[in-house]
Amino acid sequence: MPLVFADTFASFRHYNYRLFFLGHSVSLVGSWMQAVAQGWLVLLLTDSAFMLGLAGALNTLPMLLFSFWGGVIADHANKRRMLLATNTAGLVLAMILGLLVFFDSVTVWHIMVVTFGVGAAMAFDIPGRQSFIVDLVGKADLPNAIALNSSLFNGTRALGPAVAGFLIATVGIANCFFINSFSYLAPLLCLSLMRLEQRPNLTPRPKIRTGVTELLSFIRRQRPELGWLLLITACNSVFALSYSVLLPMIARDVLAAGPQGYGFLMAAAGIGAFAGALVLATFIRHYPPMVFFWGGACLMFLALFLFSCIRSYNLAVGYLFLAGFGMTINVSTANSLLQLNVPDDMRGRIMSLFSLTFLGFTPLGNFVYGILGDYLGPCLTVRLGAGLAALLALAFFLAHPELRSLGFGTETNTE
Repeated sequence: MPLVFADTFASFRHYNYRLFFLGHSVSLVGSWMQAVAQGWLVLLLTDSAFMLGLAGALNTLPMLLFSFWGGVIADHANKRRMLLATNTAGLVLAMILGLLVFFDSVTVWHIMVVTFGVGAAMAFDIPGRQSFIVDLVGKADLPNAIALNSSLFNGTRALGPAVAGFLIATVGIANCFFINSFSYLAPLLCLSLMRLEQRPNLTPRPKIRTGVTELLSFIRRQRPELGWLLLITACNSVFALSYSVLLPMIARDVLAAGPQGYGFLMAAAGIGAFAGALVLATFIRHYPPMVFFWGGACLMFLALFLFSCIRSYNLAVGYLFLAGFGMTINVSTANSLLQLNVPDDMRGRIMSLFSLTFLGFTPLGNFVYGILGDYLGPCLTVRLGAGLAALLALAFFLAHPELRSLGFGTETNTE
């Protein structure tokens, strides 16, 4: 295998990671199918940008409410059992929504309740899953594994929406929810097959307030640059990445595309993100990480701004490809920087804080995007959001020089 590809797929030499990657890939295809089907279903039932924004907000609100709890549990519990529980919850909720649609009993409020439930499961799943990766590959391969996870997340983001758009147009929305439900069986099986070292000496779990106070004190006193990194991620998530909640309306009303066209727009962003993740996995060891962090952010802002200015479907696909490419490079680099600049016993909590900033604040963005989308139109809303995110990022870059040279630290050199 050429050296460049050996670097790209370095984490695959670990048996447990191969199982993790396989199970998660199947599940993510189903999850993306459900996301597309759910957005289209809300649009059919309500024809409202506000309700699209509300559904997106309820999906991520649990991150704001429960992610710290999930992070504290992840630092002091058996992560495999934690992930078995969250995947089981996802299976049940997807099946409930599929049955409601199949029997023509679904209302928009059913969707909102199930969406909140899925978000609650993810508030525990994300910090547990992210902090579990180091147990599968070790610290030396952690940046590579995180980049490969992003390629997985975004590769399925390309496949799942495309399949969902086809299924919605041909066999109905309910089947997307049923397929997602069955897809959770793959990670449940793969988690059960992993060969993990026994860790009987887990420390007692502290109270949530104590665990959070310890982490925030560490960031404030020892690593304030990590706090600024998290704040930039939160601003990007709220002001730039909330564009996706208006994508069904842009596809239908601006680009004159049906459900298949909407699915391919989401797929374009996913393909771009997949390509960006593979580039990052290949070159993350060879260049300073902040080059990727800032370069990815700039590309994402520019692509979203241009996307909001055009009316050509083909150009929209291209700009969303570039937005996805930049987004995954920026976010995956931030993920690696956070995990490798904190002590081992804080990794679950820092990932819960990362989940909070990346996903937990998006209810605010989704809610505002929904309101502004109704009054200003979806394209102008996306344009304003991307522009504001870019201005805030520039302000952080100029005000905090330490954010230009932050590295992975010495922990990346140890196994």
